[in-house]
Amino acid sequence: MQPLAISIKGVSKFYKLYSANKDRLKEALHPLGKKYHEDYYAIRDLSLDIQRGEILGIVGRNGCGKSTLLKLVSRVLQPSEGTIEVNGNITALLELGAGFNPEFTGRENIHFYSTILGLSSEEIEQLAPAVIEFADLGQFIDQPVKTYSSGMKSRLGFAVAVHVEPDILILDEVLAVGDAVFKRKCFAKMEEFFKAGKTVLFVSHDTNSVNKLCTRAVLLHGGNIILDAEPKDVTRYYEKLAYAQEKDHQSILKEIAAFQHGGGALVPAPAEKNQVVARSATDKPLKAAPEKVKLEKARLQPYYIPELTSKTSLTYPSDRAEIVDPHFTTLSGERVNVLVSGDEYFYTYIVAFKDDARKLSLGMQFKDMHGVAITAASLHYDPLRLIEQVVRNSSLKASWRFTCNLLTGHYFSNAGVAEVIDGEPVFIARVVDAAVIKVIADEKRIVRGTVDLGQALEVETL
Repeated sequence: MQPLAISIKGVSKFYKLYSANKDRLKEALHPLGKKYHEDYYAIRDLSLDIQRGEILGIVGRNGCGKSTLLKLVSRVLQPSEGTIEVNGNITALLELGAGFNPEFTGRENIHFYSTILGLSSEEIEQLAPAVIEFADLGQFIDQPVKTYSSGMKSRLGFAVAVHVEPDILILDEVLAVGDAVFKRKCFAKMEEFFKAGKTVLFVSHDTNSVNKLCTRAVLLHGGNIILDAEPKDVTRYYEKLAYAQEKDHQSILKEIAAFQHGGGALVPAPAEKNQVVARSATDKPLKAAPEKVKLEKARLQPYYIPELTSKTSLTYPSDRAEIVDPHFTTLSGERVNVLVSGDEYFYTYIVAFKDDARKLSLGMQFKDMHGVAITAASLHYDPLRLIEQVVRNSSLKASWRFTCNLLTGHYFSNAGVAEVIDGEPVFIARVVDAAVIKVIADEKRIVRGTVDLGQALEVETL
């Protein structure tokens, strides 16, 4: 049996908290060993096995113990209790620029940092050109690191970390800065790591990155793991916990425990049936879904499958508003959940207000099966379009008209309403994975992937 990359057994890390500095001396000198401190547990009785080749996402609210866990695994800290077994050499990028000398240039820091990581002078000389090319800092590579922005430090640190070829790579929010081009380079490099069978521990608040990159994820809360599952499930519950009010945390924690112990089976929609009677939003009977053999002879038509519903829908607790009945319709008002690529539809939901609200933004988002956002729209991007005020016990119907440029597959929608305070949206109601759709497309189309960009080919004979 292949050994684990990392095995963590019953690990705790606590710190002694004193109410006053003099209590340290009183405790040290007390003849009976009286305790003058309280134990603060950053990590408590945590156990986790990580297989070789896994890319593990670690998410959780600030203060839950994520960074402490990474420092324990990378041996920056020692556990107060329990054991950690690591099989393979580790490179950890725990903080931007950690290990860099601010007075040294970028080029000098490549040599300095690589030496700390255990590389020989010959290995560093061979490695340096690839690191410099990846970091792409231009003339700044020969400037002192103290003049670098946080994004530039991130580029240099990540470039060194991934080029020393570790067995295990630990990243803590390193992709939170930097431009889109550099982030794509980071994603591509991590995909290379995965294909090469490397192990990655990745901490991030960016749920899209976790969903896209990771093969597994864990949710930390109060210094322990409360959910270990598919990244899409973990990030959904993390967001629900992160955005919830304090009074709702216990009910959400119970919901997470029930999901974890229930096995947490994820979503996919049931197999399509050739004959399904559809219903519109007004329960007006629609014609049965066309048989597959007929679909091949005529233009594809949208239709409705009653069993095709989101089994991962999460409603964020709110005492101010409620989002009701998110669904899709044709432009003529027929309710559908099997959409034809290229056609126009409405995505509709009702917002029922339990309290007065002002400066309102309505929003929507589409995601793929992995929970990666494909597109989103929100009124808060254009302050002139905000809804000035609504009163208690009133309702709004939001209908987002869109062209379905998605290609064949299953997709999920979010719905939300927020008050815009000081230019920033604050959710007062939100539903994640509110509805699921299946998109069908003409099999003879030459376009494949997630989105149709309307590609057309022109060929000239030269």
